[in-house]
Amino acid sequence: MSNAALARIATAQAAVGAQYLKAGRYRLEVQSIRTKDGFKGLSAIAEIKVVTSERTQPTTTEPTRAGLIASYVENLSDSKKNGGGRFKAFLMALAGAEEHEVTPDFIAKFTEAKQAGAFLLVDCDVFPKTLPEKDGRPGKVIEGYRWSNVSPTDAELAAIESKRAAAKLPPLADALA
Repeated sequence: MSNAALARIATAQAAVGAQYLKAGRYRLEVQSIRTKDGFKGLSAIAEIKVVTSERTQPTTTEPTRAGLIASYVENLSDSKKNGGGRFKAFLMALAGAEEHEVTPDFIAKFTEAKQAGAFLLVDCDVFPKTLPEKDGRPGKVIEGYRWSNVSPTDAELAAIESKRAAAKLPPLADALA
């Protein structure tokens, strides 16, 4: 193997393969939110931990199991595909925000160092969604996401603050300021 190939492997970011949510109903805990400019363009990525899951489809597909870390990824490069709009819906549900509140400054609080969304809870229904037929070929089946806000109890809020402190993140109020 050439020295150039060895150098590229050594300096590359390790790829472990992403795990995605399967059809089901979930309570999720956000681990981190970030953006990344990769080979498929600019993406928004939320790493989420499954707190609870239940089956919603009468198929043999089991939902993603509790305890697993999964990725919610939307490509932001093609505005016609509306990945930004879907990620905006996720942020709105996570923060309990109205659409007009989701500004670039608001989004930065969640994607940059203060990680305002870290350890917050969000509910999600993942369901099969069939895309329209294209060029005479049947529509592809993908996962659709329906996000819902979770208002944490006092005990959940205390746990969120404890996890933020352990991760050396600022208190939630400071991260949102």
